[in-house]
Amino acid sequence: MAATDSLDLLQAASSWTCPSCTLEVPREVGSCQMCNYARPMDRRGVPQIFTGFRMHFNGIIPRSLKHPSHSVEWRMAERHGATCAADLDLNSVNMLVYRPGYERSEKVRKCVDGHSNIVVVPVTWMLDCLLQSRQINPSTYALTAIPVVSQPTVRGPDLPHYQHPYFFMNVMEYSLSSVFAEEVGKGKASDPMQRAAAASVGMEMPPDVRIQEAQYTNVRVFDAVCNIISGKGTDKAGEELFDEDREERSLKATIEILKCEQRNSRLNNGLFRGMNFLLAPTLEANASISKALTACGANVMTATPDTLTNLLRTSVTHVLYSDKDLQSPLVAKAAEVRKEIRGLTVANLSWAEDCLMMGEAIPAYGQYCIA
Repeated sequence: MAATDSLDLLQAASSWTCPSCTLEVPREVGSCQMCNYARPMDRRGVPQIFTGFRMHFNGIIPRSLKHPSHSVEWRMAERHGATCAADLDLNSVNMLVYRPGYERSEKVRKCVDGHSNIVVVPVTWMLDCLLQSRQINPSTYALTAIPVVSQPTVRGPDLPHYQHPYFFMNVMEYSLSSVFAEEVGKGKASDPMQRAAAASVGMEMPPDVRIQEAQYTNVRVFDAVCNIISGKGTDKAGEELFDEDREERSLKATIEILKCEQRNSRLNNGLFRGMNFLLAPTLEANASISKALTACGANVMTATPDTLTNLLRTSVTHVLYSDKDLQSPLVAKAAEVRKEIRGLTVANLSWAEDCLMMGEAIPAYGQYCIA
């Protein structure tokens, strides 16, 4: 019988098992009484996009907490499959998540200069992954060299990544309920979003509470490209609302997935120029994918069972597939032909999404391709 993961099955009877010291803790207690490890959140039904990563946080978790596991960032990573470490053990940790401005810190130096097996990424990588519910290739964010000057940072408890859409919308869900209840009891929960969160855990709310509307809504990358093509992302009414105090736009091609930022998206019409794409069945059925690829210079081809082999050997340069297509005949045939023809790339759809968001063609290797 397979071993039971203590993070997946919090004992429903009357207690839960501490993942750190294996002590049995009463279910109503929010943290371990011996090591102060916070009770993990239930992982069931949550995409495990960080599975395989053992993370350590640098400059992100407040020192005032009893244990790092009480922090929101730790609980976000842990719930989505990561194993978090309170101490930087260079022999077991394989990812260092740092706060912007800590690029020249001692921990970052140790990992970048002497331990290439440890991926060093900013906390925005983790939050962007959570926002899209998928793992973005860490190499697109990874710090590979120590910069001469660090990025500007802030002093005090209000860190820049607290304004990230995912963190802003979910901070109350990932906060320890016991700590939040104490703050509400002291009268600190004056914000409508906090009072709404209090209601979700069974607390009383004043009768005049008005919950604020959500400020952020994300769209699929290919839908964002189609919005640029159709002109939906640059409506004049929105331009008038945001004309004052707006920063100068970047000329670099990039795709914004937040609906309120669509007006700042820029499309690289030659991003996939010279590439002939063949889409797996589930992707071919999605018209927005073909439309977005074509708008970026790609040639999207179609194949029949009779012409598939000939196209793969002569014309097609890239075969895109989703996780649902791994067992399809097209992907199986493409993987077979790729062993003979080095110029054929068989890549996951996430590769094209990351290329569009970065505004440049990322090398298709590693987790993007079939092993």
